[in-house]
Order: sequence, then C-alpha cells, then structure tokens
Amino acid sequence: MINRLTYLFLFGLLLVIAACSTEKNTLLSRSYHGMTAHYNGYFNATELLRQSMGTYKTSLKEDFYNILPIDPLPNKEEVIGMYPAIDTAIVKCTKVIQKHSMPSNDKPALKKEEHNDWIDENWITIGQAQFYRREYDGAMKNFLFVKKFYSNDPSIFVAELWMAKTNIELGKYTEAGFNIANIDKALEQQNSKVKEPKAKKKSKKDKEPEPAEVSKKMLFDLHKTKAELSLRKGETDKAIAHLTTSLEFAKKSTDKARVLYVMAQLYESIGNNTEAKTHYTKVLKYNAPYEMSFNARLKRAFMGGDEKVEKELQKMLRDAKNAEFKDQIYYAMADIEMQKGNTPKSKEYLTLSAFYSTTNNRQKGMSYERLGNLSYSERNYVSAQKYYDSCSKVIADNYPNAEAIRNKAAKLADLVVAVETAYYEDSVQRIAKMSEDDRVAFIEKVIKQIKEDEKRRKEAEAKRLRELQDNQNNFVQNGGNGNKWYFNNPKTRTEGYDEFKKLWGSRENEDDWRRTDKTSFIIIVSEGDSAAVVEEVVEKDSLTVEMLLANVPLSDSAMQVSTDRLLDALYVSGVIYKEQLNEPELAKKQFKAVRTKELICETDMSSSYQLYKMQEGTDAATVEKDHILANYTNSDYANYLRDPNFFVKRKEMEALAVQDYVTVLERYNRGVYYPVLSKAETVITSEKENPYRAKYMLLKAMCMGQMNADKTLLLPVLNQLVAEYPATDESKRAQEMIAIINNGYSKNIEVDFNKKSIYTYNDKAEHWVIIFLDKTENSGLAKTKVSDFTKEFFSREKLKVSTKIYGDDQSVIVVQDFKDDMKAKEFVRVYKATRKHLLDLQKAKTLVITQDNMRTLFETRNLAEYEIFLEEYY
Repeated sequence: MINRLTYLFLFGLLLVIAACSTEKNTLLSRSYHGMTAHYNGYFNATELLRQSMGTYKTSLKEDFYNILPIDPLPNKEEVIGMYPAIDTAIVKCTKVIQKHSMPSNDKPALKKEEHNDWIDENWITIGQAQFYRREYDGAMKNFLFVKKFYSNDPSIFVAELWMAKTNIELGKYTEAGFNIANIDKALEQQNSKVKEPKAKKKSKKDKEPEPAEVSKKMLFDLHKTKAELSLRKGETDKAIAHLTTSLEFAKKSTDKARVLYVMAQLYESIGNNTEAKTHYTKVLKYNAPYEMSFNARLKRAFMGGDEKVEKELQKMLRDAKNAEFKDQIYYAMADIEMQKGNTPKSKEYLTLSAFYSTTNNRQKGMSYERLGNLSYSERNYVSAQKYYDSCSKVIADNYPNAEAIRNKAAKLADLVVAVETAYYEDSVQRIAKMSEDDRVAFIEKVIKQIKEDEKRRKEAEAKRLRELQDNQNNFVQNGGNGNKWYFNNPKTRTEGYDEFKKLWGSRENEDDWRRTDKTSFIIIVSEGDSAAVVEEVVEKDSLTVEMLLANVPLSDSAMQVSTDRLLDALYVSGVIYKEQLNEPELAKKQFKAVRTKELICETDMSSSYQLYKMQEGTDAATVEKDHILANYTNSDYANYLRDPNFFVKRKEMEALAVQDYVTVLERYNRGVYYPVLSKAETVITSEKENPYRAKYMLLKAMCMGQMNADKTLLLPVLNQLVAEYPATDESKRAQEMIAIINNGYSKNIEVDFNKKSIYTYNDKAEHWVIIFLDKTENSGLAKTKVSDFTKEFFSREKLKVSTKIYGDDQSVIVVQDFKDDMKAKEFVRVYKATRKHLLDLQKAKTLVITQDNMRTLFETRNLAEYEIFLEEYY
C-alpha cells in the first residue's frame, strides 16, 4: 500500500514538474501557466488599476461649469499619487510574461506563437497602466506588439481601441481615426457574415482558423472613444450621435447618467435647449452622483423658469443638505427673475449667491460679474467697478472672459478712487462747517448706526455657518457617503476650512470687504441730503468720536488741502466719464461741480475749458469762454480762444526747433564746432522756451570739450544743465561727464568671453540627482526618507540611494543610475510635488548632474559655477 502511494506521489510530482515547463505545449502546462497568468498577473493588476481609478474618480471634484470629460483621466500632478498602484500592476504583469509565456521570451525574435491564452491580456494591462501613468510612448509600444504578434486574437481589437485612446491624448487625431476605422471594419465584416451552405468537412490540418471577433463588452467604450475624438476635433453633432449609440451598450446606471449629462451639456453648447432640458431630466432617472443630480436640476431651471421650476428651487433651498449649494440655487433664481424683467429681485438673489459662496470661487465670480454687468448697464460705474474688482479677486485665469473682467475693473478703478475721494472730501468739509455740538451729536449717531450694521452682519454670518453645520449633521445622520460628501471627507474639509479662513477669517469683514484695492470708508448719512464719510482706522467696535473727528479738516490749512483734493478728484472723474465711458452728461456734472466752487486755480480753468468744448456754439460755451479770458489771460487756453490756430502755430514752431537742432547736430558730427557753439549760446541765452534748450547746453559742453584741452572749462555749463534740468537724460549725461572730469577714467579690465565651462553636457549619459541637506538634518534619517520615497514612486527604476560629504561638512544624498537627463528631471519634478515620506525634505535643494560633472564639482567645490551651467543646459 505504501509503495503504491509513493508511486502515486512521485507520478504526481513528475506531472507538476512537467507542468512547470514553458517549452512543452501540453494541456497540463497550458492550464497551469494560463491560470497563473490569469490570476497572479491580469486579474490582480486589473483590480489594482480599477481600484486606483475608482479612488481617483470618487475624490475628483468635477467642474460642472464646463462640459464634463466623457472619461475623466488624472493630470500630471494627480497621477503621482497613483504611481504605487500602477507600478505594482506593471511589475505583476511583467513577471507573469517573463515566467509564464509559452514558449519563454528568452529569444523574442525567434518566437512565432504564444500558447498561453492570458499573456496577451497581461501585455494590454501593462499598456493600460502606462496610459494612466501618462507614459504614452511606452503604452503605444505594448499595444502595437499585441496587434502585430496576436494577429488573429480578439485582444488585437482591445489593443486597437487603446491605441486610439493613446493617439487622442497625444493629439494625433488622424491616427486615432485609423485605429477606430480598423475596429469598425472588423465589426462590419462580423455583422455581415452569413452562414454558408454546409460543405464537406475538412480535416483539422486543412481547416482555416476563424477570424477574430470584436467583443460586445468593448462596444460601450468604443463609442465613447469615438465621441471623445469627435469632441477633440470640434464635431459636437457627431459626438452626440456616438454618445447616443453608446447608451445601447451601457450596463451600469452611473455610466448612463454620466453619458446623458454630457449629452445635455453638448446640446446646451449648440443652443438646443429643448434636447438639453430633456437629457438633464433623464439624468435624474439613473443613479447619478448627488452633485450631478443637483446640477441637472439646476440646469433645467435655467432653461425654463415656470412656476413649477421656481417651486422646485425653493424646495431645494429649504433642503438642509443643499446648504453647500445655496449660492448656485440663488444664482438660478436670479436668472429666472431676470427673464421676468425683475431686476431688483435678481440683484437681491445675486447678492445672496455671492454671500453664500464660501468655497466655490467660480460661482462667487459669476455672481459678482452679473452684478457688475447690471450696474454697468444702469450707468452706475462706481458700483460696477467694485463688483468687477471683486470678481477678478476670486476667479482663476481660466475663467471665461477673465481678462475682459480684469480690464474693466482696472479701467474703472481710477474713476472709483476719484468719485469716492470727491465724496469723502465734500462730506468731511460739511461736517467741519457744523457747530461743535452738532458735530459731536452727528458723529455719535453715526457710531451707533455703524455698530448696529456690524451686529446685523455678524448675525447673518453666524446664520450661514449654522446652516453649513446643520447640513453636515443632517447628512451624517442619513448615512451619507463620507468619501464623496464634502464634510465627511477629511482632506476636502481641511482644504475648505483653510480656504474659508483665508477668505473670511483672516481679516475683519467690513464695507467693501470684497475689493482688492480699496480705500476704507465708513458711510455716514445725516438727516436730509447731508452725508459724510470718514476714513476707517480702527476696529468698528472701538470707534470713538475723537477717532472719527481726527480726519475732519478743522483748520484753514487742512481745509485748503481738502479742497485741492476735492477739485482734482472732480476733474479727473469728469475726464474719465467723457473720454473713457462716453458719458457727456455725467462728465458735465463733475466739471460744473468744480466751477461752482468759484476758486481761481488750474483745475477751475481746465474744467471751464472742458465745458466750453462740450457746449461749443451755445450760450453756455460763451460764458465759459469769457470766464477763461477774464481770469486766465496768459494761459494756453486763453491764447487758443483768441486764436483758434494757436496750438497749430506752436506745433509748427516746435517742428522748426527740431529742424534747427538736427542741422546743428549734423554740423557737430562733421566737426564744425564754432557755428554749433554760437547757435547753442544763442538758444541758451535768448530762447528760454525752446524745448531743446537742455540738449543745446549739452551740445555746448561737448563742443568746448573738443576745442579745449582743459576739460574743467566744461564744468560751469554742465553744472548749469544739472541745476536747471535735474530729471532729464541730458542731466544724467552731464553728471557722468562731471564725474569723469573730476575723477578720471576707470581702468579697463579685459574680460575673457571665450572661457569654457569646466563642466560638460551629455544628455545621453547616466545622470544622478544630488539632494543637499540642511546642517541640522540627520543624514541617516534623510536617506531613509528618500529611499522610502524612491521605492514607492520609482520602484521600476532600480535606483541607488547613498550619502556623501560635499566640502568640509555639507551632507548630501545621491540618487544614482538614471538612464538619461529626462529620467532624472522627472524624478526631481515628482520629488518636489510629493510630501509623502519626505516631509520638509521635499524643499531641499536638488541638482541633476552626470557622474563626471559630480566628480569635478566635488573637486572644485564651486557650486555657483555649476548652478550657472545647470541653468544654461538643463
């Protein structure tokens, strides 16, 4: 009995050993290696990729303001966190291919066939992993290999599809089209194939293999890829058609919801709101993520503000779990009111939308932009500028129309400063003219009003925060998905808190809090039409009468300064209204406000001339003309009014002065110094208004320098030039000449511009990365950190990590054996973008260097020179 068992055991052992062979094409070998390749490689690697992409999609913050991607993919920064899972998947499949290919891959060039049915899937999985890793060239090589080697296997169509995806990401749309056309051709042949009449059976030797067929499982992905290609080429109608077809093959409810939502967005982009609204409604029938469902409902509201939609929005507003989205709901309600022509109500809702936008800067920017546009259309330019400025503060560079909004804010900024300055100065002057008792009583009343307004603001702020907290508690009690829901996701909650603190908690909330470049004002409204503003310098809760009165001009000198600022501000605002905004009536109002002060000054003269030009040919213009002639007799404006050709004649005289100077300069260049010196002395002495008098002074000095050996004779002329024209280019040149005369010329030092660097550049050589440690950093601990980082994020590179001493006491970590400079630079990029394992070591100085250059660096210890070399070549 024992002998029989022994024989059976030995026989079984022989079978196992025989099964381990990859060179024998037996049923047992195929079964063993196939099962291992299936589960140890393909299945496990696919699971890693699926989980990694699933985690990415779950934590992805979708941008519902733009058309959603059909299939979201991680960008260059986001994919870094996926490196460990992706690299592990690649390693698993690579090991399977190396150990379980039948026959083995020891001599790939001689290999003609593959008996292991799961090896091709492992090749494709490696390509997919490299695709997600954004290594498109490597991915393409794997897909091409599958396509060429497995010429009659269904996997060739999977490879073809992923080749199309890769070409799309590379921007090679024509090649992607060819890939898809190859699959379509196979499908066409597959669908048109008809059963032929039964013929005489052929032997196995003579029987031709059946052509590979496209799997139905990949048709959903195929049509989505077609849609993606059409979108990239700007063919929206074709993209919609392909997405419509893809729905026939979609199995998961979430997939259908996403496709329908993208289709709705595409219909909306081409102006077909009827179909868009229909598809947004269809989204709600499937298992869409909460935020997608919410946005679908919101989009429907924008496309038809009937009573039913308004009630739905009001219901959404009352729902506690929508507290985070109140800003978007109010914005939709504002849009409905605008459609009905109810502008005041629309403004109210837009203000609430901006108020409830705590983390959604895109929505806050949209609300401010809309408020700015409404104010601009009402010709309330000061208010419009504040809203545009608020919008420019919160929007990102990729915000639609961002540049135009910032230009509007900048264009109107000077107007706001001028108008508010004029209002401020006029107001404090009114307060100054009150009796002392009235002044004190007025200020006390204002302080009371300010504190009441501040109390109301804080109550509104507290109410909003309570709603957000209630939203969190309500969702947790109802078993919300902690990974997706904002408040249950620690990462997004921390980011939101930091953002909230940055926008709200780090500074006092006050009037005009949203403006970037603001002058702090407290608006003070008195009885009747009297009003004042006082500059704010302290906390509102600690305001006193004395503090506010400190800025009121109670002395004659302070009143004069205030008046000058008032007149300048009125004139500047008038010019902006006239020349930039084409608002003549508003401009006249500002110029007339200057004239009503009845002060003889330059601003009064300029305002009067502006009114004359704007009302030319009327009796009002005659009044302004007489005013200028009577009070500013010798001014340019008076000369123009007496002689309309005054400015033309002066321009002609200036042109003659240019010609004279050019002629004199030509004589100097020819060495004819005496006539030049004579002309220069005439201009300097007799033509004080000549615009080229400073140039003539410099020319006189240069002539004297040519005619006299004693250069000190030039000093009186040069000193006169510096004294009379201190802030001119001629003055700077004169000062240089004075310094040379007094100090002599500096010694010329020869510079060798042909000196070659001691370092050499070779992008194909093996590169290393040097990490410089802080002197307080423990080199052993730092090496462990870098090693852990390298193992997790660059496990496939087989890098070596070591420590060295640079100079006398500078510890460095060396990461070596990068194939070329591109690999080394990619390591540095990921190193700088990743905090995991590294912590503060992430901020350390890093250098990319070859082994030869490193030897030179350590010998010379000239780090500055290598950094210059690095900047030039890397």
